Amino acid sequence: MRAIAALVVAALLASLSAAPGDARQGATHKRKEIVVGAILDLARGWTSLGRGSRVTLQLAAADANAAFARNHSTLRVRLRIVDAKGEPALALRGLRALAASGVRVVIGPEGSSEVAAVRRAAAATGVVVISQGSTAHSLAIPGDNVLRFVPDDIREGEALVALLAHDRVDAIVPVWRRDAGNAGLERSVRRQFAARGGKVSQGVPYGEKTPNFTAVAASIAAQAGALRAGGATHVGVYLAGFDEVVDLFHAARVTPTLQSYPWYGSDGVALSTRLVGDKPAAAFADVVGYPNPTVGLSPAAVRSSRPVVVRTRQKLGRNPDALALSAYDALRIAVQGEQRTSGRGGARLRRAIVAAANSHVGVTGRMTLNRAGDRAYGSFDFWSVCARGAKFGWVRTSDYAASRAGSGRILVRSRC
Repeated sequence: MRAIAALVVAALLASLSAAPGDARQGATHKRKEIVVGAILDLARGWTSLGRGSRVTLQLAAADANAAFARNHSTLRVRLRIVDAKGEPALALRGLRALAASGVRVVIGPEGSSEVAAVRRAAAATGVVVISQGSTAHSLAIPGDNVLRFVPDDIREGEALVALLAHDRVDAIVPVWRRDAGNAGLERSVRRQFAARGGKVSQGVPYGEKTPNFTAVAASIAAQAGALRAGGATHVGVYLAGFDEVVDLFHAARVTPTLQSYPWYGSDGVALSTRLVGDKPAAAFADVVGYPNPTVGLSPAAVRSSRPVVVRTRQKLGRNPDALALSAYDALRIAVQGEQRTSGRGGARLRRAIVAAANSHVGVTGRMTLNRAGDRAYGSFDFWSVCARGAKFGWVRTSDYAASRAGSGRILVRSRC
């Protein structure tokens, strides 16, 4: 492990020292700073990713500064973190405040609705946004100031539909939180599942601030029953949302028949601490299966990321997922881009970051971006809530191993 850690630090040192614009004249010169912004969901929203990203970003900044110091550079990296609380309006306000303070690169926001809210402001202010969580295909726009270091919802839908086919599910009731990211996932799953001959009901969308899920649960039960009555033999429920699925499960567990269907989830819930911390909701998830996909790591990336994973677990209390680890890579790439452009923003900075990303092999592996500035493809891990004595925890139950965009296979790892 020490040898791997040494290699990671050495690689970071090399990438930082090789970039042009480095101040290397020693302590006689005034110390310079690269200020990187971050817009994360910390109090509410996609908190599992937000809190994990906060730690990995802090570690990435510390590692960058250690590398600069060892190289006798006066340059330093400083983080400015804004809590969007899962609200697009707060994300927009945060981006404008960061831009006004001189920040030129922002990591986050996480959710697609938040990214949609800041996209125009990013272009207007010259800020480059690097999201580690947004997947909506509607935001795959070539040439804008939004880059996404995660595959879009077409790739996640591909993985989810592959699992449905593996489990012989022939009909689904889609349920989704009505925001850009989760609505995009629902559309992707619906289209790809139907293309393979599966039946899809009308579906049950719900608002971002739904106070009571009793009616939602009743509608799910009614649509699932109608699919069965129509001849489907293996009906499943596909649920795309965030931490509010806990409240939905409270209603579902007391709704007749809903525990008899297998449920499937999305990246917004994978590794959610709120879900495993709520015993009634976690018990329901354990009964219905509910595997949730999140971007996975190749075997090589698992090995190379281990030192960062261990350090993150010490601060976070759990392992970070691949999306939080991509925030670590995002900061390293952002710093390289800033160095290559000497603090200039706009199109030049975007080009520099894209070039740095496409030549970067980090803790999440090789970073290859497509024309829209999104990660071109990736494998996915499926995580399920499983009982562990009197408590519940997340267990990696299967993988989707992608060989290229549009092609992959399901590998079963374990059962609850």
